[in-house]
Amino acid sequence: MKKLMCFVLLVCFAVVLVACGHEGANEFKDFDSTLTDVKQKEKEFNKVMDSIDLENINDLSKTDMTDKNKKEFNQLQNNLNSKLTPKLEAYEKSTKHLPANSEETKELKSKYLASVKKKKAAIEEVKTFVDLYNQAVKANEDILDYTKLFEKNRSEVEENMKKANNAGESVKGFKEKLEQNNKDLKNTAEKESNSTNAKSEKQVIETQIMPLIKKQIKDLNKAEITDGYVNDARKNTIEMYYSLQNYYETREETIEIGEAIAKIDINKLPKESEDLKHYDKEFNKRYAELKEKYQ
Repeated sequence: MKKLMCFVLLVCFAVVLVACGHEGANEFKDFDSTLTDVKQKEKEFNKVMDSIDLENINDLSKTDMTDKNKKEFNQLQNNLNSKLTPKLEAYEKSTKHLPANSEETKELKSKYLASVKKKKAAIEEVKTFVDLYNQAVKANEDILDYTKLFEKNRSEVEENMKKANNAGESVKGFKEKLEQNNKDLKNTAEKESNSTNAKSEKQVIETQIMPLIKKQIKDLNKAEITDGYVNDARKNTIEMYYSLQNYYETREETIEIGEAIAKIDINKLPKESEDLKHYDKEFNKRYAELKEKYQ
């Protein structure tokens, strides 16, 4: 009787093992079937990535900015946003539909989702670099415009001061005020230009240059001036200081952009789909093991 019971138990155990094996094989088969659709989305993503010339980032970012380079970098940004990002999102979305009902398929899905997450992070870093570079170009163009506006207003100040020479004490006091303002600005600006790092340069701009410019604008607005030419010179001077204020605000922006760019290792940015394949290593290894097990 005992022998019969043992035999029955062994048979039942064997049946359970076979059933579990079949269930595991079916689970893997379902996963593999859906993975085919996911791989198609990945293929579409890779095709677009390889078509937008990301390898040009190295050359474009290391040469002097020209109108041609600027156009190419803008086009690169457009391609990343309008072409590659939608394909990446479609690829990522497809991975969410991978079935995971068994422990093995749950493990596979987890590894695959992790690899896609890393790929997305790598692409986001490329986008960040290109965005920052275009921001830097725009900021430097703005700085040039503010410099031109500053010079224009300064020229108008000088012209109005020449016309106001007959205004007596009114023009004399204003001239002395301008000279002192210019001296103070020059001395403070030299501290910024002599700064040895971005942090100290930003600190000088925020704590010394900007407060000084705001104070000078406030003082000029309060000044009592009766002569028309001197008053025009004051208005031009205020505009001149506003352009200088904009200049330093944008200068601070370029420093921050430069700091952000410096944190990105351009040589490690993926330039083609081949550069992303290493993220699949763990998934591929486990997938191959299970495929061999159930085939």
